[in-house]
Amino acid sequence: MSNQRKGKLQTPLDRNGDMQVFKFFKTASKLLNDSGKEDEAFYFEQMTDWLQSGKPLPTSEEQVIKALGI
Repeated sequence: MSNQRKGKLQTPLDRNGDMQVFKFFKTASKLLNDSGKEDEAFYFEQMTDWLQSGKPLPTSEEQVIKALGI
């Protein structure tokens, strides 16, 4: 019998999936800018900056608002 506690298991981040989401936001921003929709592209650029700073993808409405700086 051991008095040692079980270690906490942390699953690794899906970096491939995170990169795909990052590329989506970056591509969407570029395409919207190219089609003259600067206002819409701004929000995608905000999300790209949020992800580039190393912060995780927002999962709640509050986190989305913080990420977009609204």
